[in-house]
Amino acid sequence: MQYRKDIDGLRAIAVGSVILFHAGFSPQIPGGFFGVDIFFVISGFLIGRILFTDIAEGRYSLLRFYERRARRILPALFFVLLVSYVFARLLLKPLAFSDFRSSLFATLGFASNIYFWLHSSYFERASELKPLLHTWSLGVEEQYYILFPLLAFALRQSRWRWAAIALCAAASFVWAIATVAAHPNAAFYLLPARAWELLLGALGALWVAQNTLPAKARVSLSILGVALILVALLGLNAHLAHPGAYTLIPTLGTVLVLVAQSPGGIATRLLQLPPMVWLGQISYSAYLWHQPLFAFWIYRFGKPSFEHYAIALIALTLLLAYASWRFIENPTRNAARISHKQLAWYSAAAIMLLATALVPQTWLINNRANEALQQLVHIENLYDHFEFQKNIRNQVCHSVSMAERERNGCLHTRSKNMVLFGDSYAASLYQGLRHERDSRHPDYGIIQLTDGNAPPFFQDGQIDGGASLRDINEAKLQAIAALQPQKIVINWMIYGKNSSNDPQKELEALQTTIARLRTVSPVSSIVVIGPAPNWSVSLQKNLIEFISDQAEFPRYMQHGLSANETQWDAYFSSHLQKTGITYLSALDEFCTPAGCLTSVDGTIQGMTAVDWGHLTKAGSLYLAEKIAPHIFE
Repeated sequence: MQYRKDIDGLRAIAVGSVILFHAGFSPQIPGGFFGVDIFFVISGFLIGRILFTDIAEGRYSLLRFYERRARRILPALFFVLLVSYVFARLLLKPLAFSDFRSSLFATLGFASNIYFWLHSSYFERASELKPLLHTWSLGVEEQYYILFPLLAFALRQSRWRWAAIALCAAASFVWAIATVAAHPNAAFYLLPARAWELLLGALGALWVAQNTLPAKARVSLSILGVALILVALLGLNAHLAHPGAYTLIPTLGTVLVLVAQSPGGIATRLLQLPPMVWLGQISYSAYLWHQPLFAFWIYRFGKPSFEHYAIALIALTLLLAYASWRFIENPTRNAARISHKQLAWYSAAAIMLLATALVPQTWLINNRANEALQQLVHIENLYDHFEFQKNIRNQVCHSVSMAERERNGCLHTRSKNMVLFGDSYAASLYQGLRHERDSRHPDYGIIQLTDGNAPPFFQDGQIDGGASLRDINEAKLQAIAALQPQKIVINWMIYGKNSSNDPQKELEALQTTIARLRTVSPVSSIVVIGPAPNWSVSLQKNLIEFISDQAEFPRYMQHGLSANETQWDAYFSSHLQKTGITYLSALDEFCTPAGCLTSVDGTIQGMTAVDWGHLTKAGSLYLAEKIAPHIFE
C-alpha cells in the first residue's frame, strides 16, 4: 500500500490541535478537540483501505489484521501505561490513585470510553487531572476494529456494499444527533454515536478504490478539505453540541483531503512539509504521552504552574513521542525484527505486569472510606437527602404565621412547656428535643417559634419571605407572654443575614431580648445554646476533600472547620453566665482537640450537619441527648 505523506500531515494537524487545546491554548484554537475526529476519519480510511485491498486480492485474514493492529497500538501504549502507573503511584493521593487504577484496567480492556462515560465529562474541569482520559478514543477505535472487519467481509461480494456502509454511517450520525442533547456523555464517548466518523473514512477508501478524479478537481477538493478543517479548529468551540451536525465540518474536510490524493496542489504541499510529516509520524506517541504528562504536572504543581510551563511541556511531549516512535513503535512494527510470537510474549508480559498493579491492595484505600466517598459525591441535594424541610417542620411550624401555627397544632401545650425561639438553626434542634421529650419527659410541650433568617432580636431586618424581623419577633413575644412557658430555648446562626457578625453587638442584642422575655414571662428559665460547628461551604464538601486526601472516613475532623465559633462560644459563655442565664456550649459536645464530630455513627446518614451548620436529624438527636439534663429539669 503506497505511503502518503499528506496523511501524516493530517495526523500532525490532528495531534497538534488536541495537544494545544489541552495545553490551555483553547482561546487560540477553540476547536482543537476536533483533532480526535480527524483521527477517527483517518483511521477509518486506512483500515478500510487495508481491508478492502486484502479482500480484493484474496488475502483477507482476521488474525493478520489484528496482528498489524497490535503492532501499531500495543507496544507504545503499554509502555506509556507502565510509566504512568509509576508516576501515579508516586504522586496521586489514595483515592485518586484508585480511580487511576480503575481507568487503567478499563484501558487494558479497550473499554476506557465506557469507563469515562460512566465517570466523567470530557470538558469538565476535573478532566485535566485524569491521566488516561485520552484513551477513550482508543477504546472507540478498538471496538470499531472488532466489528468493521466482519462487516467488510460479509459485504465482500455485495454490489450494495457502499450503500450498506453508508446506511450504517447515517444511522450512527442520526443516533449522535438524537442523543447529544439529552445524553451528551454517551454521545461523546460511545461507539454508536462515533462510528459514523470512522465509517466516513471507510466510505472514502471504498470510493478511492473504485474511482479517479481529474487533477484539477483533486487540487480543489484538497484545498476545500483543509479549509473546512481550519474553520472547525479555529471557528468552532466546545459549547456546541458534539458530536453533532458541526462535527461534519472537520470530518468531511478530512475525507475530501483523503479522497483527493492531490500530488501537486498547494494544500497537499503544505501537508507534506517535513515538519508536518515528522509530527505526523510521531503523532500516536505524542497523543499517548501528552495527557498523562499534563495531568501529573497539574496534580503535582497546580494549574498556574502548568500554564507557565505549557510550551516546555509540549516540547517534552514531543521529545518523549520521538523516543517512543524511534525505539518502540518502529522496531515492533517490523515483523523481521520482532516475530509475532515475540510480540505475543511481550504483550502478555506487559499485561501481566500491569494486571499485577491492579490487584486490590487494602493498604491503598480503605474500602469503607471509598464507599462513603461514592455516597457523598452522589448526593445532589443535601436538603432533600437529609429531609431537612420535614425535620424542621417547614411551612407547618417553621416560617408560618402565628395563626397557621395555631391551626397546625404547633402551639399545643402540656403541663409544662418549652418554647424554641430563633431561626432555622433553632428549628433544627426540634427533632432532638422532641425525641428526648417523648422518651423521658412526656409532660413537656414543645412550642416552635422559628422562622428562616429570624434571629431572636428586636431590630430592623427582613426574614425569609420578606416580613419584618422586628414585627415577627414582637408577635412571638406576645405568644410567649400568653404561654408563660417553663423554658425558653434560644439558638440562631451567628453569621445570618440579620446578624451583626460581631460578638459584642450580638451579645448586646441578645441581652435586650433576654430582658424583654423576663419582663413578659418572669416564670421562664432561659437557655441559650451556643453555635454549632461551622464548616466551609458544607460538611459534605470537606469530607470529600479529606477522604480523597487521607483515604479514611474521619469521626472527628478539623479540615474546613471555622475557628470563629470557638471565639464566639467563649465570649458568650463568659458573659452570659454572669447574668444567671443557662448557657450550653454545642461545641463542647461536638468537638474535641482532634476536631468536630462529622458523623454520630460513622455513616453518611449519621452526618451531623446538612450543609455548613444546620443540624441533621442525627446531629440534633446527638446534641439533645447531651444537653437534655440541663433543659428538662
